Amino acid sequence: MKKIAISLKNDQKIYFLGDFHLGSPNRLESIKREQKIISFINSIQSNARDLFFMGDLFDFWFEYKEVVPKGFVRFIGKIAELSDNGTNIHMIVGNHDMWMMDYFNKELNINIYHGLIKVQINNNLLLVGHGDGLGKGDIGYKLLKILFKNQFVKFLYRWIHPDIGIKIGKYLSNSKKRKNYSNINNNRLFDYCRKIEKKFHNDYYIFGHSHLSIEKTINKKSKYINVGEWLKEYSYLEISNKDYNLKKFSS
Repeated sequence: MKKIAISLKNDQKIYFLGDFHLGSPNRLESIKREQKIISFINSIQSNARDLFFMGDLFDFWFEYKEVVPKGFVRFIGKIAELSDNGTNIHMIVGNHDMWMMDYFNKELNINIYHGLIKVQINNNLLLVGHGDGLGKGDIGYKLLKILFKNQFVKFLYRWIHPDIGIKIGKYLSNSKKRKNYSNINNNRLFDYCRKIEKKFHNDYYIFGHSHLSIEKTINKKSKYINVGEWLKEYSYLEISNKDYNLKKFSS
């Protein structure tokens, strides 16, 4: 498991947000969402030491060796600018963009993580991840995830022409076709965190995936925080030297 240590000064902040699902339910609504995300990044760029994207930034993402899905270049350009100006950007892969490889790392100098990571912020220890496939149940998805992460499956998919492969992926990934499992996923994640806490202590458990922004106490020393989504809520977690606050962006 990757470990990151961050020394946060009084004038600096760290932000966690994700589940943008750019591309769903259609291009027009996604462009409006993209503009709001860019406005948020503009509002934090003066004090953001680190920015954690919590997965599912795109409703579908697949990297061919020489091709990536077109669209949302303003968002990609904005995070490139943020990275160039010194903000450390971390991207945790979600279930809709699990086929992300090294494009963002090589072109934008963004750290990519496929799985859970440990983050030490001053004296607090965080367990951070997207949240898909954790906890009990959801056996069907867990089996699909094993299949989709298989290197031979990726190799075969790359042989499909991008015009066809990306269109198929977008159709299958489209979030508007999926049932609302928000409460179920949140309960699974919270139970998972309680189970981990009995074995290994973390001060905070930070996740996405469920699309519900929520903060729950696990015990006297640890909390579960879900950062929510940007389809309707526009929620995020802001960490300063003293506080951990769930907020909503309204501008």
